[in-house]
Amino acid sequence: MKRTLSIFLVIAMLLSCAVFFSGCDDKKSSEYPVTVGDVTIEAEPQSIVVLNDCIADIISYIEYDYKMVGRSIECDQDFLRIVPSVGTPDNPAVDTIAQKGADLVIADSTLSEKVRGKIEAEGITVITLDPPTDTAGLKELYSTLGAVLGGNTIGRAKGEKAYDGLFDMLGQFKTASTGVAKTSVYLYMDQNGRLCTFVKGSLEYKIFGYNGAVNVLSNQAEAAVDATQLKMGSPSYIFYDDESVLDYLKNDEKLMSLRALQNAKTYPIPLKNLKRYGTTCEQAVYDMVAFLNMQDAATIDEATPGEATPDEYLDGGEYTGI
Repeated sequence: MKRTLSIFLVIAMLLSCAVFFSGCDDKKSSEYPVTVGDVTIEAEPQSIVVLNDCIADIISYIEYDYKMVGRSIECDQDFLRIVPSVGTPDNPAVDTIAQKGADLVIADSTLSEKVRGKIEAEGITVITLDPPTDTAGLKELYSTLGAVLGGNTIGRAKGEKAYDGLFDMLGQFKTASTGVAKTSVYLYMDQNGRLCTFVKGSLEYKIFGYNGAVNVLSNQAEAAVDATQLKMGSPSYIFYDDESVLDYLKNDEKLMSLRALQNAKTYPIPLKNLKRYGTTCEQAVYDMVAFLNMQDAATIDEATPGEATPDEYLDGGEYTGI
C-alpha cells in the first residue's frame, strides 16, 4: 500500500512539473515572434546594432541599451560612446556588424535597399523605424521597441512604462520651475541660413515647453522666425543650438538689443538633444530648468515692456501679447 501511494505521489509530481514547464514554454512562446511591418522577429534579439541616434536614445531609456554591440557615428551620446561605431547610418560597415555578432540591426529610412540586402545576406534581421513627429507616434515607437527587444507582453509593457516615465519626469521638471513668470525662446539656424524656432504642435515644441517658461514664439505656423515678432516678444531667456545663432543675433540690427542678449541670459542646448526623445531630451529639459531657476527672479518678466501683464499668459505656456 505504501509503495502504491509513493508511486502515485511521484507520478503526480511529474505531472505537476510537466504542467508548470509547459506553462513557462507557453509564456515564452507568447512573447515571440514579434512583427514590425513586413519583418518578423522569431526570438529575442541578444546583440543589436542601432543606426539612428533618436532610436538609440529611446532604447537607452527603456534600458535595453545593454544589448547594443554597435552604433552609427551619429549616435554620439556620451553614455553610448562605449559602444563601438560601425560607420554612417546610411552606409555602415557590414563586415564589422557581422563580426560583432549582431542578430538585429535597427535603422531608419536612410538605409539603402542595397546595404540592407548585404546585411540580411549575413543572416542578420533588419528593421527600419523612423523618428516620430508627434506624441502618439512617440508612444508607439516606445511600445514597438520594447516589444522588439523584450517581447510582445513583457517588453511592450516595459516600453510603455518608460514612455509614461519620461513625461512624468518632464512634468516634474516643469512643476519645479519657480512661480515667477519668465519668457523664453528656442532658436536655431537652418541649412539655408534662416533663423528658426519650433513649429507649434511639433514634438520639439512640446518638449521645449516643459522648461516652464512662456514661449514668446508659441504660435509659429512655420519654422522661419520673423525678426519684428521676436523683437516684440523680447524674451528674457534665449536657448540656442550653437554659436551661429548668437552671431546672427548680435549682427542683426533689429535683434542685437534683445534683453536676453543684453543681460547675457542665453544658454546652449544643441538642437539634436531635443530631437532625441529619451535620456538626452530629459537631460536637456533639466538643464533648461536649472538655468532658469538659478537666475534672478525678483520680478515678473514682461514679454512686451510696459504692456504685458500676468493675465496675458495662458495655460499651456502660450503668450497672447504679440
